[in-house]
This record gives sequence, C-alpha cells and structure tokens, in this order.
Amino acid sequence: MNAVLKNIITRRSIRSFQDKQVLAEDLDLILLAGSYAPSGRGLQSWKFTAVQNPQVLGKINETIRLALREVTPGPETHPYVVRLIEKAKREDSEFLFHAPTYLIVSNEVKNVNSMADSALALGNMMLAAHSLGLGSCWLNHLPNLPPTQRVRSLLTELNIPETHKVFGTLALGYPKDTPRAAERKDVIHIIR
Repeated sequence: MNAVLKNIITRRSIRSFQDKQVLAEDLDLILLAGSYAPSGRGLQSWKFTAVQNPQVLGKINETIRLALREVTPGPETHPYVVRLIEKAKREDSEFLFHAPTYLIVSNEVKNVNSMADSALALGNMMLAAHSLGLGSCWLNHLPNLPPTQRVRSLLTELNIPETHKVFGTLALGYPKDTPRAAERKDVIHIIR
C-alpha cells in the first residue's frame, strides 16, 4: 500500500490532545494543504483562520456555550443538538476538546460551491495533520449556531468577513491516544 492510501486509511478523529502546541511549520503545511484542495471554478474563495491563543480559544468556547444556551429546542431539533444544549448549561463545558489549535474554514455565502469547497479543504488539512503525527476532529458547533449578534461579533473579532459563513472547524493537536477504527460498513457498490 502506498503512503497516501495508508495515510487515508489510518487517519482517525481525535478528541483528546496533549498539552503541547502545534509547531508553526506544521501548521503552515496543514494550511497550505488546505489551500491546494479543489474548488469549484477554481475560485478559492475560502478563508482559513487558525487560532492558537489560549484566551481567544477560551472566548470561542464561551461564545459557543452561550449561543447554545440561547437555542430553544423544538420537535425537529436533532438529538445531538439537544445534548449540546444541555451540556452548555454547565459553566465548565468544553466544546473544542481542549485542542491547542482551532482551525476555522469560512467561505463566501454567495458561492454555490462553498460547502463542497470547504469540505475538501478541511479533508486535505485533516490528512496533512495525520501525516505529520497530529490529530484532528471536524467540529460543527460553530457552523451550526444561529447567526446571532453574539456569534457575528466573534467572527468579526476573528477577522472573518461579513460575506462569509463558517462551513467547518477543526480541533488540532498532538493526540493523547489513537482510537480504533469503526468496522467499515458495506457501502461499496460497483456496476461493471
């Protein structure tokens, strides 16, 4: 098996990180890998925001917590979101898995390919991180929050343009452990 396929097959979502910051040169390579993802019509309209400052990470976590507390669950609310709302009631709730680095991928709202483009960039960054001995986990807390003034103020503070929406985020750091892969489901169908 070649190195690229081995990297894809051995990557796992990591939710427990060592108390050690990601090296600047590794972060640069991960972001570069994201920038080389395909994008519809080659627009590359995304923006990658990397946060390593502990105070800013704390503010992001607190904004997510407070914004979730403002959500009123209804009959259509996904059970996972209901659990997050309950979790947000605790003052010590942690939504970034104590990751030392948090990556935010935003993209132009008017670009019809924004979600796909952002997902491809995030996938590239996750694979690049794994190849460098780092772990990552895609987090949807921030992207799925209602666009309240609290959330927009945070995005403005992070220099994310008003014309952008957050499509995905990554917790990033050195893994404490590596979970086993779930057994693969029978999802492959070939018509020859």
